[in-house]
Amino acid sequence: MYYQVAEFYHNMSLSVKTVSPAFFDLLEGYCLAVWRAYDQESEPYLEALASGVNDTGLSRSEVHQRLIHLGNQAITGNIMEGYCRSFPAYTEQMKYYIEWETEDRSLCETALLVLDYFINFLKKISAFQKDLRALIGVTLCGKDGQPLSAPSARLLKLAENDGELYGRCSRMLDDVHIKLQQYIPEGIKKGGIAAATFYASDNLPALVFLEFQQMCALDLRVARCENCGRLFLPFSSRTKYCDRVCDEDIGASCKEVAAREKYAAQVKADKARQLYQQLRNKYQMRCARAQGNAKMREDYNKWRDTAQKAMVKYQVGEMSFEQFAECIQIP
Repeated sequence: MYYQVAEFYHNMSLSVKTVSPAFFDLLEGYCLAVWRAYDQESEPYLEALASGVNDTGLSRSEVHQRLIHLGNQAITGNIMEGYCRSFPAYTEQMKYYIEWETEDRSLCETALLVLDYFINFLKKISAFQKDLRALIGVTLCGKDGQPLSAPSARLLKLAENDGELYGRCSRMLDDVHIKLQQYIPEGIKKGGIAAATFYASDNLPALVFLEFQQMCALDLRVARCENCGRLFLPFSSRTKYCDRVCDEDIGASCKEVAAREKYAAQVKADKARQLYQQLRNKYQMRCARAQGNAKMREDYNKWRDTAQKAMVKYQVGEMSFEQFAECIQIP
């Protein structure tokens, strides 16, 4: 059980890191909270034994037994945390655990807790993803992939008229808190400190929704990349592609890949167009030598229509160059 959970976490981490390292940092933070949940759960029982004031609803012996259980789970939670991070290699803790021939029950319970958390967490993310796409589609980016005008006004209208969708998301903001943290800024004399506020929450969708609200409030222009299909902030109204790396082998961005593909398409089209123009000029010269030959002029017009249609098929990939060349040969 714990091997499967560690393998699942390891594979998921690699996939998430590839898509978004920032999202993985958030995900790992939530996982840490799960792994260390038993330490937090044991605090009121420790307080009850230390102070003599028992508000837990359990007898003193039951509190003692509960602490033993939570202590074992805290130890295995710490082992699971290390094993998930080092998978497939065993940590020193895991090696000791195996050598002691400890029963697997507590470790399996911790693994199941982590797995249950993952399942609920991903279900929550998946459900929120659908809501967020619907919100973005009516405030920031239209179905055609182009930015929508006045996102802030659109969001206010949505908040007034769509109680279910917007209300379901806005209620999550109750889980977001503002915290104050001090730091040492660069360029400040030794000993100098500064403070900054930041948003914190154990509810990741709530933080994402807050970010969405702020983007709308700032009336940011959001478009959909015509290459990868992901949302981005365009530099201008003519920008169609984002700067994300989409070709890991050469480190090329969507913008660079699109430019390369456009150039290749132009070269391909020029090759076909050059052949078409050569044959067209040849056919026109033939018609010029046979002035008054209505049948030849009619045949030329039919050939030109056929050749132009073949050119379109070739450009969209429905016909190879060899097929195109054969199709437009002069009769």
